[in-house]
Amino acid sequence: MPPADPLGSAIMIDVDGGALAAVVAGAGPELVMLHGWTLDHRNWQPQLTLADRFRMVMPDRRGFGHSTAPADLAREWRDVDRVAGEDRFVLIGLSQGASVALDYARHRPERLAALVLVGAPLHNVVVDDLDEEILPRARYAAMVGAGELAAMKIEWAAHPLVRTNPDARPLLEAMLASYDGRDLTVAPRAIAITGADITALPMPVLAIAGAGDTGWRRRVAQFIGATAPHGHVVIIDDAGHLCNLDNPHAFNTILSDFLTPILH
Repeated sequence: MPPADPLGSAIMIDVDGGALAAVVAGAGPELVMLHGWTLDHRNWQPQLTLADRFRMVMPDRRGFGHSTAPADLAREWRDVDRVAGEDRFVLIGLSQGASVALDYARHRPERLAALVLVGAPLHNVVVDDLDEEILPRARYAAMVGAGELAAMKIEWAAHPLVRTNPDARPLLEAMLASYDGRDLTVAPRAIAITGADITALPMPVLAIAGAGDTGWRRRVAQFIGATAPHGHVVIIDDAGHLCNLDNPHAFNTILSDFLTPILH
C-alpha cells in the first residue's frame, strides 16, 4: 500500500508490469488527472477545492512517485483504463500527461465525457520554429546515469517549463525533491499524435495554456481549440506552463465552467 496521503485516499492499482499509486478525493462525476514530467499526483493539489463537486483520481504515472510500474510512455494510455472507475469520465492531462491523455482519447474515445489538455505538446504537428523550449532529455539521462541526479534536478529547475510564481514554488520544489530519475534510465518511446488525431476527437475538448508559457505551447493550445470539432481554448493570465499551480483560482473556475454543463 502507498503511504497515507493528506490529499485523499491512497490506493494501489495493478497495471502491466507493476502497480500505480493513486490518490482519490471527492464525490461526483469522475476526473482522471495525469501529471507532468518529473512531477506526481501532488500536481493537482491546488485543484482539491473541486472535490466538493467531482471525484478526483490522481495517479502517479508509471515511473513516477510511489508507482512501481516501469516507465513506458507508449503503454500509459492502457493504464488509464485501469485507473478510471467509471464507464465514462473526464480525462485531464498536463504537459507530458496531456500527451498520454491524447493517446488515450484516440484509442478509447467512447469512454470520455470530455478531454482537458493543459500545456500540451504536439511535436510534428505545430512547428516550434523558434526552439523556445529545448528539453535536453539525452543530457539529463546521461547525468542521471552518471549518478548526478541532484545536478540534473538543479538544471531542470531553471528550465522555462518549470518557472512558477512564488506562491507555487514550494509545492513544485517538493515534487522535484521526490523525483528519482527512474524514467530517464529506460529508452524513451514517444507518443506520435497527428493533426488527423485532433480532428477525429468526438468529445468536448478544452485546451489550456498559461499566458507565460512558451509561445509554442500557446500555439498548440490554439491549434487544438481550432481543430478539434468541439474544441475550446483558454489562455490563463499570470501563469506559466504549470498554470494550474500559478493561478489555481482561474484554472479551477475555467475547469468548473467547462465541465458543469457537460456533466450535470
